[in-house]
Amino acid sequence: MNNINITAKIDVKKLKDNIDYFKKKSGSDVMVVLKGNAYGHGLEGMAKTCRKLGVEWIGVANLYDALKIRNSGDQGKILAWIYYPKSKEIDEALKKNIDIALFDENHLPILSKKIKNNANIHLFVDTGINRNGVPYEKAIETAIKISKNPKMNMIGLMSHFCCENNRKMSEKQIKMLKQLKQKLNEIGIKPNLTHIANTVGSLKYDVSDFDLARIGYGSFGLLENKNLQPIVSLNSKIIQLKYVNKGEGIGYNRTYVTPNKKYIAIVPIGYGDILPIVKSGQLTLDVNGSKRKILGKESMDQITIEAKECDKLGDEVKIFGPKEEGYSNDVNKFAKLAKIKPYIMMMHLRNDTNKIIITK
Repeated sequence: MNNINITAKIDVKKLKDNIDYFKKKSGSDVMVVLKGNAYGHGLEGMAKTCRKLGVEWIGVANLYDALKIRNSGDQGKILAWIYYPKSKEIDEALKKNIDIALFDENHLPILSKKIKNNANIHLFVDTGINRNGVPYEKAIETAIKISKNPKMNMIGLMSHFCCENNRKMSEKQIKMLKQLKQKLNEIGIKPNLTHIANTVGSLKYDVSDFDLARIGYGSFGLLENKNLQPIVSLNSKIIQLKYVNKGEGIGYNRTYVTPNKKYIAIVPIGYGDILPIVKSGQLTLDVNGSKRKILGKESMDQITIEAKECDKLGDEVKIFGPKEEGYSNDVNKFAKLAKIKPYIMMMHLRNDTNKIIITK
């Protein structure tokens, strides 16, 4: 059951435009990455939407998400790259044709025992992030072992940027992956797909020699870029209207005290839903065509805002969305005012939020 007090509207046309832009900019196909409940937009719903838009590859961090997508009826290509190699999830994922990234050469014999028939493997090589990943100096040896294993198809070679805003380091990583790909080709190992770029990396660097760009929050327009559009708008509603006398505190710790008799509205959304905690009056919402400040310290599940005599119970409260639809702030501007990354804020959007897919 959805929380009908909060509604997120998702614009599919803008999602398509964003994906098309990344294809053009990267010079390759894209893998849409749906980590963190599709960055708050809803995992299964966004997976289905992406498939309708012709997205061939979906990426997720963990097998739990990969299996949720597959069990929702998805029959397309899914890649996951974080897992415990001895888990039962591996068995189910392999059974359901989910691609696995091999990120530790020591996992090879464990995975080999688990594979019953055949499995698609992407060799995940560490080129500098020093997180999960096969050490670069062991990559060729590991690739040879995979290629000699009759149960494994090494269809991918992948890495990950460590400092996407550091040109020198990022270009070094690109060069390392290109060199590795060339060395593997020379010994007859030719994976179908090579990929390293994330959202920012695909915008800043030439990754056209690779086959995929892994696009996460960029797909949803969760960064300020004139060529990208946020795909989400968020609304709530007024559930109470009342007057508060002069000199009264509003909310926990009385961080806002009324300078005069004040008309206020209660809105059922708070930091337990998505809103970042900020100082009283720092953020504004839109009601009936005018900006309204959030007054006092927000609660887990409700906020207090300025009200006007024209307001009524049930009136829409516009939190963020497109300017042309009467919002003062889109998700990026709203997050900037709150001094939080938009994709981090969106990942806190509750899963039971009422989500409406707009396909105009």
